[in-house]
Amino acid sequence: MRFPRLGWPLAAACTVASLAAHAGADDVRRALAARIESQLAAAPVEALPEGAPPAAAANAAPGPSPVEQGKASWTRKFKDGKSLASCYPNGGRRVAASYPLYDSRLKRVVTLEMSINQCLKVHREPLLEATDPQTMGVLTAYLRSLSEGRKVAVRVPAAAEARFEQGRRLYFTRFGQRNYACASCHVQAAGRIYAEQALSGAVGQAARWPFIRGNQAITLQAQIRDCLDRMGAAPFGAGSDEMNDLEYFLTYLSLGQPLKPNTPR
Repeated sequence: MRFPRLGWPLAAACTVASLAAHAGADDVRRALAARIESQLAAAPVEALPEGAPPAAAANAAPGPSPVEQGKASWTRKFKDGKSLASCYPNGGRRVAASYPLYDSRLKRVVTLEMSINQCLKVHREPLLEATDPQTMGVLTAYLRSLSEGRKVAVRVPAAAEARFEQGRRLYFTRFGQRNYACASCHVQAAGRIYAEQALSGAVGQAARWPFIRGNQAITLQAQIRDCLDRMGAAPFGAGSDEMNDLEYFLTYLSLGQPLKPNTPR
C-alpha cells in the first residue's frame, strides 16, 4: 500500500513543540482543534471525515451486531453470581465518557478496557486481550453505547500533565520505515483524500470508537496499532503505558464532543 507524501512543515512543528513546552493540556487541545478545524473548513464538503463511505454499512457480516454480542457478555453471570454490569454505577450507563482516566495512586492512565479486566480479575474470571474484537471489542461496543450522546469528559489534572505530554510527544514522533507520525495524516493532512476516503482529523476520532468493520468492533488502540504497522513501525503493546498515554492525549482532544461509538468504517 502506498501512502501520500506527507511532510510536516518546520514552522508548524516548532509551533506545536513550543506550545507544549510552555502550555497546559487545554492550550494544546485548543491550538490543535483550531488548526484542524481551519483545514477541514477549507476541504470539499464530500471530503469531511464523518466516518465511512455509505457502502460500509452494506458490507456488515450477518448475525448479531457487536453491540448485541457485547450486551450478552456484559450481563452474563460469573461463577459468583455477579456480572460485569455489577462493577459499574448504573450498570455502566454514562460511564464511558470519563475514560481513560488518570489514577493518582497507580500514577498511570487507566483505560476502559483495563477497568473491564479489573472487574474480571476481582471476580476471578479470565482476563481479555485488550484489542480482541470478538471479546473486548464487543464489550466496549456495548458499554460505550450506554454513553452514546454524552460528551467526552476526560480530565487532565496537574499530576497527569506528564502523561498527556508523553502522549502528545508520541503522536508527533515519526516512526518506522515510512518515517511518518500519527500527526502526519491526522493533523497536517487532515481533510485530504487518500484511497477514496478523507483523512480524519485527530479531534473527534476518540469519540467514535469502537469502529465497526465487517461486524467486528475495533478498539481505538487496535486502530492505532494497525496504523503503526502500516507505517512500518513495531506497534506498542496494547495496554502499555505508551499506548495508554497516546489514547489519553487523543481522547482529551475530543473533550466536549458527543460520543458516537460503533461507526461503520
